[in-house]
Amino acid sequence: MTSTSIIPDPATPITVAAAPSRVADRIAARAGHPDATVRERVALRTAAADITYAELWERAQKAGAELAALDVGAGDVVGVRLPSGPGAVAAMLACWHVGAAFLPMDASAPDAHRDHLLHRSRARAVIDGDGPRALTGAAPSATGGPRDEGAYVIYTSGSTGTPKGVLVGQDAFAEHTTAIAGLLGLRDTDTVLQFAGLGFDVAQEEIWPTLAVGGTVAFLDSKDRALSPAELAYRVRELGVSVLQLPTSYWRLLCAQMQGAESSGCSFEGVHTVVIGGEAAGTNDVHVHRNGPLGHSTLINGYGPTETVVTCTAFVLPAHEPLPPTAGLPIGGPVGNRRLHVLDADRRPVPVGSPGELWVGGSPLAEGYLGEPLRTEERFHPDPFDSVPGARMYRTGDLVLRHPDGALEFLGRLDNQVKVRGYRIELDEVDRHLTDTRGVTAAAAVALDDGSGTGGRILAAALSVIADGPTAEQIREELRGRLPSHLVPGLIHVRDTLPLTASGKIDRRAVAALLADAYASSTPEAEATAAVAESGADVGVVDTDTAEVSADLALLLKLIRTLLRAPDFGPDDDFLVHGGDSLVALRVSGTLREHGFRLRPSDLLTATDARAAAARIVRL
Repeated sequence: MTSTSIIPDPATPITVAAAPSRVADRIAARAGHPDATVRERVALRTAAADITYAELWERAQKAGAELAALDVGAGDVVGVRLPSGPGAVAAMLACWHVGAAFLPMDASAPDAHRDHLLHRSRARAVIDGDGPRALTGAAPSATGGPRDEGAYVIYTSGSTGTPKGVLVGQDAFAEHTTAIAGLLGLRDTDTVLQFAGLGFDVAQEEIWPTLAVGGTVAFLDSKDRALSPAELAYRVRELGVSVLQLPTSYWRLLCAQMQGAESSGCSFEGVHTVVIGGEAAGTNDVHVHRNGPLGHSTLINGYGPTETVVTCTAFVLPAHEPLPPTAGLPIGGPVGNRRLHVLDADRRPVPVGSPGELWVGGSPLAEGYLGEPLRTEERFHPDPFDSVPGARMYRTGDLVLRHPDGALEFLGRLDNQVKVRGYRIELDEVDRHLTDTRGVTAAAAVALDDGSGTGGRILAAALSVIADGPTAEQIREELRGRLPSHLVPGLIHVRDTLPLTASGKIDRRAVAALLADAYASSTPEAEATAAVAESGADVGVVDTDTAEVSADLALLLKLIRTLLRAPDFGPDDDFLVHGGDSLVALRVSGTLREHGFRLRPSDLLTATDARAAAARIVRL
């Protein structure tokens, strides 16, 4: 494993002796290996079953034959609308079998959103619970030109208000797969947990490097939308997981809830590596990590836009290495054959220690945006620092600085893009979805500190509506019916008018200040514990059949009102509709547990209302 003191020169690519074979070829070689012990190694694992390499390949071939019968072939796009698990992996592998690129979609996203992605990508077919089926409409070539055949398409938030389909080529992804396996030190004895949603590009990094080296990919149950620390530890031990890749926000909250007595029963002794990414982390976070049951593991802080093929830089911190002398945890040096340029506004290199925009070059880059050459030209440019003919570099829009040891430190964004709980969100896209909502006349979205003290952020928005227009709850509920949850603001503040700049445009900075004040003036996080600690309080809204359930409901309501900043949240209200999500559910669960109550985060997320959730509370 790489040490923090060994960081390659960020501007110099690592030499690759020969182009690595494509991922499907490596899996096929194991599935058809003459040695039966290789063929019968476990490729995919769930709590209920193990799937061998031979079985995985057989399933993929069967699905591939069905795609071929639908006239799906090279250059096509195929949507995959399946929950994370063996079926989804076989489906994606089947797409490669016929030469098509797959479009993975979050199974929990509304049908309207997934149908929109299928339409934008002009997918030739879709694989869902009923198997492969053809779609109407011609499909564009997924090769993006003569350079590379398409491997997959991932849609990200777009600054113009419409999502962008990032097309990653087979050769680029094969090279990245090899680089990640090397970075993580993956072996055929490793088991990697598939944690990210399939619509998130990190899922591809969890699955394919593991299978490329002959390891095992482990899956959580589909109902495990949120896990408490003890539940995650149990699943990890049950599945034999050795490598965890977690969103920074979840990892931070997880570590905070596993301090001192709260770590009892949370053993992660089989985990040797934890990879985080999606949001900036600090050295204070690492102190908390090291004081918990994951402290023995090597920590890797990864960074990478989807356009750079998932993780393009990484900072590796073994358990006993000293922490870097920075407040922010560095994002490190290049992963694989990449070149990292820190440039000024005129695209000239800045001195070491000076801030500049990060541009990423090297061969593992996405082909561009599917069917959108103009958008592609805006972000992908010829690389003047590389002598390789046709070399390109991607403009990230991120502000960084390079330390004397070569490691990069992330400083922030240069535009209206934000990261909230691991998702890259263009605020302009959120604005468009809000103004497309009936009755909304103007809107502006921002990202705020969530007040938890763990560095998390929430998506918030201020908007104006017509007379007798929709309420914040009605707007949020409508958005949830057509958008993935990460694009739905957790805080919606309805006003008569929005602040404007001198030129008459919405003043987003003033909106951010307004929303921050509104958020801070509501019940602070510290009162969540006090709300649970109080006994016998009358909240004035409890109407249940038994005193015990009544008391539990009273406690739950007070806690949810505090954490959601929703003083009017009632027993018949839906936690999700009022801005709740998996991280808030984890905080509710953790606070209750501190005071002798148990409520699984998943129980809160799946309950139809607070009354139903309270009935699932167990007194310890």
